[in-house]
Amino acid sequence: MFSIRGEVKDYDWGIVDGLEPWTGQVSGRPQAELWFGVHPSGASVLDSSVHTGDNDDVSFAGTLADRLTREQAPVLAKILAAARPLSVQVHPDAHDAKKMWNDQQIAGPQILADPYEKAEVLVALEPFDAFIGWRPASDAAEIIERIDGLALAASALHSHDYVAAIQAIHEQRESATTLVAQLPNAVRDAQAAGTMSRLMGESEIAAYRQAVADFPDDFGVLMTPLLDFFTLAPGDAVYLAPGIPHSYVRGIGFEVMTSSDNVLRLGLTSKAVYVDHALKILDFETGPQFMSGSSIAPGGAAFRLEVIRDGLAVFDSGEYRLVVAIEGSMEVSIADDARTASQGSAIAISAGEGDAAISTPGLAIAVLAPASA
Repeated sequence: MFSIRGEVKDYDWGIVDGLEPWTGQVSGRPQAELWFGVHPSGASVLDSSVHTGDNDDVSFAGTLADRLTREQAPVLAKILAAARPLSVQVHPDAHDAKKMWNDQQIAGPQILADPYEKAEVLVALEPFDAFIGWRPASDAAEIIERIDGLALAASALHSHDYVAAIQAIHEQRESATTLVAQLPNAVRDAQAAGTMSRLMGESEIAAYRQAVADFPDDFGVLMTPLLDFFTLAPGDAVYLAPGIPHSYVRGIGFEVMTSSDNVLRLGLTSKAVYVDHALKILDFETGPQFMSGSSIAPGGAAFRLEVIRDGLAVFDSGEYRLVVAIEGSMEVSIADDARTASQGSAIAISAGEGDAAISTPGLAIAVLAPASA
């Protein structure tokens, strides 16, 4: 059993001091993600102030990755605080990740961070807006056809050809500033026409305005009308299998994924964009899975979540268990070893350790996943 602290990521899309409730840190800078896991891009620090078991090495300082391998700790959890849209992105499955990783070792470019699949769940801690999955092609066309210069993309959408539409938008990237500036009016006029399959709410319309304001010369803004829009209420969750495009817009959430940081971006970012590579792994058949409740177990996922609110839960041995204190403190006990974690801290438990009892007067989220030696 390992007491750990999260690794802060200060990406520019984060909320200024947005993670302060979990870190206690006030920096006056964006705070985007707090990582709990063994991924080499941000392995969690072992909390050396917690030593309650007879076998603790009080002189040890390091990270969870010094104690557990990715196979033993196969998930990465994050508290995420988004002030503005993240990149339009997609993640590879196991086959594509391995192939692309091997290819880049030989000839580049360096696209992936690791050779692993990335699938993820987002649980909203506050109302959370996001572009997720594909908007009906006819609705996307209603918006895109109102932007002068994107007639080919609109025609492709009328033919339900998202790939051709994305390629047509990408080909106009040198004119991005002129095209992006037209999007708010295109959204307004499409809404007013009354021919879309569903009306857009104010949060969705505001998301377009924000994307234009934040990325006025980024052609990725023009990808967002191709994506559907959702607002998750607190406690709602969505599972995104590899290949499902998305762009988180704003809000605070708890995110869990297979232990990978692989992202292929299609815009809305200052980072590298690999449209051709992303097109090869996009999934046009699989949709997002929406869930709520205390047990979040997506079909086909390699992990599940259990939400513990003002109560006690017991999780058997045989799986990796990562428990994060979201609201208030929690206590985790295995036999005679009991540890307390404050809000924003976590406890990682290897599969070989005994049954674990978790109690909290507030809110904790446990992530459970099969592990191998």
